[in-house]
Amino acid sequence: MSEKIFNSTVIAQLTYSYYLIGRLEIYFRTQIPFTLSSYSVQKGYFKWHETLLLNTYGELTLEKARRNVNGLLRNELEVANYLPFGFWRYLLSNRQYGGLWLPQLYTLFPNLENPKSLSSFKRVNKHLDSALRLRNNVAHYNLKSLDTAEFSQERVQWILEMTGTQYLARPS
Repeated sequence: MSEKIFNSTVIAQLTYSYYLIGRLEIYFRTQIPFTLSSYSVQKGYFKWHETLLLNTYGELTLEKARRNVNGLLRNELEVANYLPFGFWRYLLSNRQYGGLWLPQLYTLFPNLENPKSLSSFKRVNKHLDSALRLRNNVAHYNLKSLDTAEFSQERVQWILEMTGTQYLARPS
């Protein structure tokens, strides 16, 4: 690949995109388990992830995160650190509106107007689709996607604003 492709503008776009996704992922990684912990206790469970309704891929992903390289169970406080962005995205997807969003996960977005409403949920969901696409495009160096990177970055910024998470402005 030509060095001209990786000019300062491309590097700045990739870096800022990755930064925004990182801020969002860290927020989810810390806040979703915390939020679901109290919900799990209300439902009679001890671990934050025991109330989750996951598909087969989600179950395998969670099980992989729960075990270290030797196959031993990790400390429950560490499990979230080993779950990928897509896992968190799934917990905030359409399938989870009634099961997780309404009882608990809407609280992750304190700046969202009418957070329990379906329209607010759909807006978050749509913006998270852009965030996941941006994450995948950056992670796989899909340089053609940089044409729409600013649009996706704005979507991620909006999500961060709805969560109350601080972030740095796009470099000029």
